Amino acid sequence: MDYILGQVQGYLDTGMAVLTDKGRDLGQADLITLIVVAATGLLFCFFGLKMVRFWAAVLGLAVGFSGGAYLASYFGLDGYIPLIIGAAAGLILAGLSAGFFLAGAFFVMWILGTAGSACILQPKDWQFMLVCAAIGLVIGLITLKFAGPVTMLVTGIYGGFAAGQAIYILLPLKNRIINIAVIAVLAILGIIVQFLLESKKRKKQHLKKAEEIRNTQSVANEVDKARAMVDNLDQEAPVMEAGPDDIGEEPEDEGEAYSGMDFDDIDEDIDEEFLEDDEEFEDDDDIQIFSLDDDEK
Repeated sequence: MDYILGQVQGYLDTGMAVLTDKGRDLGQADLITLIVVAATGLLFCFFGLKMVRFWAAVLGLAVGFSGGAYLASYFGLDGYIPLIIGAAAGLILAGLSAGFFLAGAFFVMWILGTAGSACILQPKDWQFMLVCAAIGLVIGLITLKFAGPVTMLVTGIYGGFAAGQAIYILLPLKNRIINIAVIAVLAILGIIVQFLLESKKRKKQHLKKAEEIRNTQSVANEVDKARAMVDNLDQEAPVMEAGPDDIGEEPEDEGEAYSGMDFDDIDEDIDEEFLEDDEEFEDDDDIQIFSLDDDEK
């Protein structure tokens, strides 16, 4: 732990020295470092959420390689074995962090929270370093619940500070108020831009989903209309009970010819004819009207 703390503290001291020594002459390496820090900070500031998988892969590769190589060396392995183990660990951690959004966002927020806390608290022993790691862990756990907002806020603030500080050192100015103003403006603009980009993305997703729902409902309506039309045609079509062998054949006898007739209507017609004949020939004694039974009818 003391070795790891010493390495982390050395990196932090070197970075803070470059970012705070405004008055000293900057060499070529310092200029390159400041340009890289400014560019990285701007990417974090304005595209933190969109590039979270990329940052997760980069940080996962770095942390996995460093941790794997150190553990291999600690257990007495030498030669290329620590490098191979470190590379394998880095690739695995990078793949897991980049492959799963929540895992990547949690990992990135944990690293950024730990690094930011270490820059502020300046830990001198491993107990304070654990406090910084705990602060980063709390930020990472909150990210699991509110991934989008927390990622945009943290990356906006972190990127604004890094880019603003690097830009301030590169500028020929020595006013602390300007330094704070540059950092604040970049952080606020970065957060606003990220929220606008995310809002635009969600709007496109909602419009696409609404279009899919409309298309689905339209297809369903057309299917219902087609089914209703088929049902209407089935109801209006005449029912043919005759078989295919009976089409075109004539009945064998007169009984078959009258098998489908309604005899009640025939009886009414016969009764009307008899009544008319009775009125016409009522004085004729030869005309007799017979009453037929139902069976005889």
